[in-house]
Amino acid sequence: MTLKRMSLIAGMLATVLVSGCTVTAERNAMDNSQVVVKSPADDRDYRFVELDNGLKALLISDPDTDKAAAAVDVKVGSFQDPDNRLGLAHFLEHMLFLGNEKYPEVDGYFEYIRAHGGSANAYTANTRTNYYFDINSDKLKPALDQLAQFFVSPTLDPAYVDRERNAVDSEYKLHAKEDGWRLLTAQNVTSNPAHPRSRFNIGSLETLSNDDGQSLWNDLKSFYDQYYVAENIGVVIYGKESPDVLESWLKESFAGVPEGKSPDTHIGLPPYTPEQLGVRINLVPLKDTRVLSLSFPVPSQYENYRKKPLGYLARVIGYEGEGSLHSYLKERGLIESLASYSSDVPGEFSEFSVRMELTPKGLEQVDEITAEVFDYLDLIRKQGLEPWIYEESRLVADLGFRYQEDANPQQTASGLATRIHDIPAADILRANYLFEDFDPDLISELLNQMTPSNMRQVVIARELDTDQVEPYFKTRYSIKPLPDTLVKRLSSPRVHAEMTIPKRNDFIARDLEQRKSSPDDVPQVLLEEPGFKVWSMTDSSFEVPRANVRIKVSTEKASRTEDDVIQLQLYRTLLSRSLNEYGYPAKEAGLNYGLNSGREGLTITLSGYQDKQGLLLEDILKAIKQFNPDKAEFDQEKALLIRRVKNKQFQPPYRLGMDRLSQDLYPNYRNDQVLLAAAEKVKLSDVKQYAKDFYRSIFIEMLVHGNHSAEESMKLAELVDKALLTEENRGSQFKQPFNLLKEKNRTIKADFNHNDSLYISYFQRPDTDDRDRAVYSLLGRLMATPFFNQLRTEQQLGYIVFAGARPIERHPGLIFVVQSPVLGPEGIEKKVAEFLQGQKERMKSLTDEELAQYRQGLLGDLLKKDANLDERSSRFWQSLDGKETGFQYRKQIADEVETVSVEEIQQALSDVLEDKGRLTVESVGKTQAVSKN
Repeated sequence: MTLKRMSLIAGMLATVLVSGCTVTAERNAMDNSQVVVKSPADDRDYRFVELDNGLKALLISDPDTDKAAAAVDVKVGSFQDPDNRLGLAHFLEHMLFLGNEKYPEVDGYFEYIRAHGGSANAYTANTRTNYYFDINSDKLKPALDQLAQFFVSPTLDPAYVDRERNAVDSEYKLHAKEDGWRLLTAQNVTSNPAHPRSRFNIGSLETLSNDDGQSLWNDLKSFYDQYYVAENIGVVIYGKESPDVLESWLKESFAGVPEGKSPDTHIGLPPYTPEQLGVRINLVPLKDTRVLSLSFPVPSQYENYRKKPLGYLARVIGYEGEGSLHSYLKERGLIESLASYSSDVPGEFSEFSVRMELTPKGLEQVDEITAEVFDYLDLIRKQGLEPWIYEESRLVADLGFRYQEDANPQQTASGLATRIHDIPAADILRANYLFEDFDPDLISELLNQMTPSNMRQVVIARELDTDQVEPYFKTRYSIKPLPDTLVKRLSSPRVHAEMTIPKRNDFIARDLEQRKSSPDDVPQVLLEEPGFKVWSMTDSSFEVPRANVRIKVSTEKASRTEDDVIQLQLYRTLLSRSLNEYGYPAKEAGLNYGLNSGREGLTITLSGYQDKQGLLLEDILKAIKQFNPDKAEFDQEKALLIRRVKNKQFQPPYRLGMDRLSQDLYPNYRNDQVLLAAAEKVKLSDVKQYAKDFYRSIFIEMLVHGNHSAEESMKLAELVDKALLTEENRGSQFKQPFNLLKEKNRTIKADFNHNDSLYISYFQRPDTDDRDRAVYSLLGRLMATPFFNQLRTEQQLGYIVFAGARPIERHPGLIFVVQSPVLGPEGIEKKVAEFLQGQKERMKSLTDEELAQYRQGLLGDLLKKDANLDERSSRFWQSLDGKETGFQYRKQIADEVETVSVEEIQQALSDVLEDKGRLTVESVGKTQAVSKN
C-alpha cells in the first residue's frame, strides 16, 4: 500500500494503424462505442459493461491463463484531500484492507490471496486510487468478492484508526531520506497555493490527528461516502472463464456498491500562478545529484491521445542519435543524460519537461544549456515538423500493436483500470498506440507555449543558494524570476551546425516472417567447444517476430579484486556510451540491446524484433574490438560511478541491510568503502589495459530463443566466436564463490544513519535437494501474512515489515525484515522471537486441509505458464545462469511440493528455532539511539 509519485510519461509511445486492429463484439446489441478494439495477435475476449448502479467494467476472458487478476480504480486521489486532512485519500486506502462486514478478519484478504499463489496491493495517486490483486485462476471468484466488499460494506473499524494512522506516519518517515519524495514535495510547494498540487499528500500523525478519538473516523467516513460511489469506480476482471461468467460474477459482487453520481473532481485552477512561471527554482538534495529540468505547463492534451502532439515533441527532443540535442550537450561534457516527456492531469493541465542530469561542468553552465535547449526548440519549429517523422512513429507503433504480447494479468488489470474513467471503451487497449493524425498546427501551438515566460527552470544540486525550507521533509529551496539577460538570450535563438532533427530510422523491422518452432520445448545445445557453449530454441508459439539473445562472457577477472570490479563497471559504461548514437535508433524501432556487468562477467543482451539483430550484434562486437575512450569520457563516467557509490548511503535501511547480507554471503561482493577507494584511484590507462586483460581467459555461454532458425542462431554464434575467442583464451566457466553459514551464527552491526532501526534475520539451510527447497518455500508462505499482520498491523512496529522464503544459490532459507521507527534491534529481535514461538504453536494445529491451500498456491507459481516470449526467455536464462541446465527445476520442486506433509513443516520450523545457520543485520536508528541516552 503506497502513495504513488505518478508521472504519465508520454514520450514516443507505441502506436497503431486502424488497419492493424480487430474488435471483440460479444453481443450484437452492444453500442459501437462499447466495442473493444484489440490487437490481431490478441486471442483474448473482451467485454465492456456498465452495471445498473453506474459502475463500469472491462472483462477479459483468457481460457489459457493460470493466473487471474482484478483491479478497482476509484477516481479520487490526494488532490481531493480536504485542506485540514492532508493524506486522507491515502489513509482511506490503508483502512479498506482491514476488514468489512462480509469478511471481518483483518488479515483475511491478504491471507487468502497469498495462500492461493497471489499478491495484492494498492496505491494512491493525484486523482486516482488503484486496488489490485492476482491469484491462481481457479480462485478468482472468492478473491474478487473479497475485493468488492471494500466498496460495498467496509467496516472502517475505529479500533484500527489510530493503528493505521501510525502506519501512514511510518510510511511518511520512511521517505525522509529519499530525494524523490523530498524534491517532489518541495517543488510542489512552489505551485499555486490554491491548487491541491501544492500540498503535502502522504499523511502524518499531525495531518491525520485524532485527539478526540472520533473526528478522524468521521472525516474518513464522509470522504468514503462522497467519492466511493459506483459511477466513480472502474473495474477490470481478468479470468479464464467466459465473458458471460465474468459478467455474472461482476454483478453478484459489485451490484451492492452504493449508487451515486460521480462527484465533481474538476479543479479548474492553473497549477502555477503568473509569479511562479518564468522562474528559476533551486532544490537541495541529500544525494550528490545535479539535475536541470525545464518544464512548460500547457492545456491538457489527454483528449488528443489519438494525435499525441506532445509525444511527437518528446520523441524529437529526446532523440539520442547523431545530431541530437543529447549528443551535442554530452559531447561538450555538460550532461550525463537527457529525457523528454509529458505528464497530464486529465481535463486540468499537461506539463512538458526536458530533464537533464548534469556534469559538474554542466552545473556551472545551466543557463547556457537552457539556451541551447531553446535553440533546439527553434530548430524544430523551422525544420522539425515533418510528416515522415510522425509516419515513422506510426509505423513502429503499428508493429508494436500488431505484435503485442500479453503482460502478466495483474499489470494488465491494474493498468487498464486507470483508463476506464477517461478513455472510450473502443480505445482502452490501443490508446497508447494511436498516432492517427499528424497535426502540425497543434504541435506548433504547443511549441509556441514553450517560452521563457511560461518556463520553470528547476536546478537540483547540493551547493545551491536557497532561502526557504519545505516544512515536511525540511528540503531547502528557493524560487526567483529568471534574470533579464537569460530571458533575452532565450528569446534570440541561435543556429548550431551540429544540431539536426532525427534522421530516418533504418532499424525498423521488415522481416516479419514467422520461423517454424523447434520440436523441443526447451533450448538444446547448438554448439559446444572449449570456452563456448551455445543454446538455441526456435520458438514462434507466441506468434511474434521477436527473439532474445543472451551472451555471458564469464571470467575470474570480473571480480577477483576490488579494482577488477570497478574497472569492469567503467569498461561497461564506456562501451555502452560508444554505442549510444548508433544504437539509439535501434531501440526506438523496438530492437533493444544492453550491456550488463556483474561479479561473474559481462552480459550482452539483444531483444525485440529479430530482424537486424545480427547487424546490431556485429556492431556491438566491433565496438569491443575498437574500444578506445578518451580522457573526457573517462573522467565523466568515473565521476558518475563515484557519485553513485557515495549515494547508496541514502537508500532506506532495509535495502542497505539486504546489501550487507549479500556482502557477507558472497566474498567477491565488496563493500562500498572498498569500492570507493578503488574508484577514486583508477586511471584511464587502467581501464584500457583491463579491456584487454578481461578477454585473456574467458568462457562464453549464449542463448538464442525466439524467431531465429537454427541456421540463423549459428550465424550469430559465429559472429561471437570470431570476435571474442581465440585458441589461447578459451577458459572454463567462472562462478563466484559463496559462503555457507552451516551451523554458525553471525551478527553484522551496521550504522545506516537513519531515524529508523533495522533488524534482518536470515536462516540458511545447508542442503540443496528439491525436497528441502519445497518444504521451506511452503513454510515461508505459511508465515508471511501472519508476520506482517502481527508485527505491522497489530503491533505497529513500522511500515517495512516482511518475511518469507529466501533461497540463495539453491540453498533454502527464510528471512524476517523489520524497519522500525519505534523499536531498536533488540526490541525487534524479541518480537520476532515471540512470533516464531507463536508459529510453533500454530503449526501444531495445522491441518492437511490448511496446508493444501498453501500447497496449491505455491504450485500455481511454480507451474505458471509463460505469458510472453520475454518471460520464457528469462526463465530459460535463469536456469542456465543458476546451473539448472535441465530447465525443469520448477517442476521438480513442484513434484516435491505435492507431497510435503504437515510433519515436515513442523520439523522445518523446529530446525529454524534451533537457531543454527543464522545471519543477522542490525542498525540502531537515530530515534532509538537518542531514547537510550
